[in-house]
Amino acid sequence: MNYMGKKWIKEHKKEHYYKNAKRHGYRARSAYKLIQINKKFNIFKNVFSLLDLGCAPGSWLQVSKEFIEINLENSKKKIKPKILGVDFKKITSIEDIDFLKMDIHDEMLEEKLNEYFQEKKIDLIISDCSIKKTGNKTLDQVSQIKICDRILEIAINLLKKNGFLILKCFEGSEVPKFLKSVKEKFHKVRKFIPEATRSRSNEIFLVCQSIFF
Repeated sequence: MNYMGKKWIKEHKKEHYYKNAKRHGYRARSAYKLIQINKKFNIFKNVFSLLDLGCAPGSWLQVSKEFIEINLENSKKKIKPKILGVDFKKITSIEDIDFLKMDIHDEMLEEKLNEYFQEKKIDLIISDCSIKKTGNKTLDQVSQIKICDRILEIAINLLKKNGFLILKCFEGSEVPKFLKSVKEKFHKVRKFIPEATRSRSNEIFLVCQSIFF
């Protein structure tokens, strides 16, 4: 099979995720990225509190709710889960999920988060947050790293010791430096590209586990 044939098959497979998202009621095809991350790393194990930073349009919150409901069914504990999405864009509400309309760079954010989670550490922090791309790959990569730095800062303060942090960055020359910074704070850091990622995308996800502090 020639290159163009393989490329067509790969793109057709990506379109499959879009159609499936519509069929299953997910707000975006990105839902399958989180499903595939969990399949590989089992990030939702024993998770009952979750923070989604940059959550719009809400597909990752939908998936999170499903996995946490399974955890509740399998647990003998009577636990009321706490699931919070944060974004400066308002999203359509999702039953049993809370939403905070706020920029992640807002200095008051951590205070609001501590208030919501009642000063308790969070089981899982996830983010599919992305800048609005300019087309300049170098500039976009640097801007995305700034978002990742902020998410990392929040996670260091609020994530439980053995929890997972999932965040997105764009592959490029700035990533190794940022990756080194992340590895200084987490026991395990792995790069992962879900199958549902578009073939023309340069996005990668960092799966960070077990905080040092």
